[in-house]
Amino acid sequence: MAGVLIRMKLAVLRNSMTGPRAAQMITGGLVGLALAAGVLLLAGQHYPVAELRFDLVAAALAVWTAGWLLGPALFGGGDETLRPEHFALHSFTHRALATGLAATAFVGVAPVVTLVALAALVVAGVTAGLGPAAVAVGVLAAVLQLGGTVLASKLVTALLGQVMRSRTGAALAGYVSAALLAGTHSGWVLSPLVGEALRTGFPPAFSAWVHALPSGWGLTAVRAAGRGDWLTTAAALAGLAALGVACLAGWSVLLRRRLTTRRASGRPVRASADRWVRGPVTAVAARELRTWTRDLLRFHLACFALGYAMVFCLLPLAVGAPVFLPWTGLLFALWTAAVSANLYGEDGTELWGKLMIPGAARHDVRGRQLGWLLVAAPPTLVLTIAFTALSGQYALWPWPAALVPALLGGGAGVTVLVSVLRPVPMADPHRRGGNLLDNGTDFTQVLLVLILTAACAAPAFFAVRLGPVWAGPVVGVVSGAALAWLLGRVAAAVLGRTAPELLHLLRTGSRPARRRPSLPLVPPRVTAAHRVRPQRPDAWLERLGLDLAPAGRRAYVIVSLTLCWVPLVAQGVVPALMLSGGAAERSWFLALHVPDGLRWPVIAVMIALGLVLLVTGLATGLYYLAKSRVRAAG
Repeated sequence: MAGVLIRMKLAVLRNSMTGPRAAQMITGGLVGLALAAGVLLLAGQHYPVAELRFDLVAAALAVWTAGWLLGPALFGGGDETLRPEHFALHSFTHRALATGLAATAFVGVAPVVTLVALAALVVAGVTAGLGPAAVAVGVLAAVLQLGGTVLASKLVTALLGQVMRSRTGAALAGYVSAALLAGTHSGWVLSPLVGEALRTGFPPAFSAWVHALPSGWGLTAVRAAGRGDWLTTAAALAGLAALGVACLAGWSVLLRRRLTTRRASGRPVRASADRWVRGPVTAVAARELRTWTRDLLRFHLACFALGYAMVFCLLPLAVGAPVFLPWTGLLFALWTAAVSANLYGEDGTELWGKLMIPGAARHDVRGRQLGWLLVAAPPTLVLTIAFTALSGQYALWPWPAALVPALLGGGAGVTVLVSVLRPVPMADPHRRGGNLLDNGTDFTQVLLVLILTAACAAPAFFAVRLGPVWAGPVVGVVSGAALAWLLGRVAAAVLGRTAPELLHLLRTGSRPARRRPSLPLVPPRVTAAHRVRPQRPDAWLERLGLDLAPAGRRAYVIVSLTLCWVPLVAQGVVPALMLSGGAAERSWFLALHVPDGLRWPVIAVMIALGLVLLVTGLATGLYYLAKSRVRAAG
């Protein structure tokens, strides 16, 4: 049976290797091979401390394994080329089906690239001169570790798919995703520790930890074979084999549960009384509060925003630098706005009910703004006050006092405006599965809200930078309130004018050719022809229009929009704030390591570099997005 399923997957891959999917697979394979070559380079280098080679390889393999385990939670739920539901009516036992599908998991680019990376076990044994026996053990360990990694990925992905049907699972997935993303954005702060470790070696606790992980068992077997400790070698290899068998058995159980139980969409909604509701605006706000706590997707996104802010600002404490702590609340407000960029798209065809009520557009927009503020403002204030007190940087108080109200007001306005102007259609909440891995997020929409919300704080920023002490908080409060009112008013006007077109988009996933002359008089019946289709793993390329872009430009857009924040924020805005506030701790900031007369020019260069990456990447992406919409309209 495994052979039949493998041939089926090969046929599917062969027939789908056209257009953007082929380019995506080739690009991913090349990037993966480059990373695997980096792991091999770590294993083949000579170091001043002998233990460094094995510690670095063990750490690299731990990160690689973490990518296999948690990557599907971030990028679409794993490989589903052959869906188990396609074989549910056949007379296969669940164990046989699980074994066959597990065999197909080893067919593809990712397992081949991973096997290349695991060849570092052999390279490390050869470079360290451990002998032929250690090299042979390295080959066997690489094969066993590949099997354990792939099967563990299948198990963890299936387990997350089950766990994420509850609020606990949604919160856990949000925090894990936030930790991974924030770690990639602020992990550079650990460079002083890494530099010191490369000279003197890693601490013994770190070395013991990375070797004790299952990703380090193969390396443990190689080293044990090199010194003739065959008992440890056998135990490590047996552990890898047992891990693969256990993961296969666990995945078989979850697969059976997936095929024999009805999917749930979360906990049932219980009726509750909102005593503070006094009108249509507060009624909408009360509904929004219930949605943030009961809708798994919203709850997941809120946990992501909190987790990102905490990890990003607390990670510098590893090198004794509390400089980011006062900005934790601001970062939470920014990301809460970003993940709220699709309020109307998440609600789906529920919009129909508002079309039947005259004047409902204004009440709905204002209620959503009030609900968003009730969700975002209290944690933002608590995080800002508490972490500023913990950092001891009381001299910075004009900055958060000015930027917090500006960002909260701007976020309340930008979120509703972008939700109306650029919604991303999603399945109605009652039609969604509880598995949050199936619900993608539009990166362009999130990035747009991040930029616009941050821009809303510009008046308050310059008021603190250039004006007297009292000017910043005053300008922040006034500008925040004005932006919330003005952008909300614009959003309500646009919603009232284009509601039928918006409803059509949310029903069908495409905009109408021309505006409909009247409102629908009956509830929209979502038929098979009009239902929003489930997203494919590469559907985000089509949503962004990048399926039309050459592979090089597509890669530039992704890389530039991902890395532009390092020179713009980490090496530009943050040291500028530090110099403005009188804190000049050099740490890892490039501008603080140059002479005083060059500090502001270096900051200006870094900000300019970040803006160039941001503007060029965004302009290229928007060009192909417009091109794809013109093609769709034609």
